[in-house]
Amino acid sequence: MALEHDFFGLLSTGGPGGIYWSETIEFGDQAVGVSLSAESADNVTEESLEVAAAMISSLEELDLRAREAMIAEISSRHTAVSQFIALLNDEHGEDLEDYFSHVSGDRDIDLLRALAVIGVRFSPSHAGEDNTFVVFEYALSMDESDDVLLVSLNNRGEAVSIEQD
Repeated sequence: MALEHDFFGLLSTGGPGGIYWSETIEFGDQAVGVSLSAESADNVTEESLEVAAAMISSLEELDLRAREAMIAEISSRHTAVSQFIALLNDEHGEDLEDYFSHVSGDRDIDLLRALAVIGVRFSPSHAGEDNTFVVFEYALSMDESDDVLLVSLNNRGEAVSIEQD
């Protein structure tokens, strides 16, 4: 079963009954691959597609929310954000500052500002407040994507989880 939507057009069928859409979207000073997928088209509502379309139109705002969620986790050394920062510091040392676009004197904040969004994935079948609706993938740069930080937001744009991958 194929779905059609004003923003996404005809959503291609992926797998048995699933749907898939992807496009490169320009936001900020970067081009990012954005995808939308669901294992079953039956679990995707028109409302969830509308929410996804609205979120795609405001990726910069969602990126800001995701970065604020990362900043909120800096103070605890047992979070994925702190472990990710430590990993990058171990791997790059002082050279890490070469990636900074702004130097404020707070190295952790400067690092989080410097992270590039390397992908955005929407799951419109996960529309509940506690469910992951969209995942932002962050890395030091598009070329340095072996170490990734994943920030999951619900359908209201609120952080659900942050994980290191």
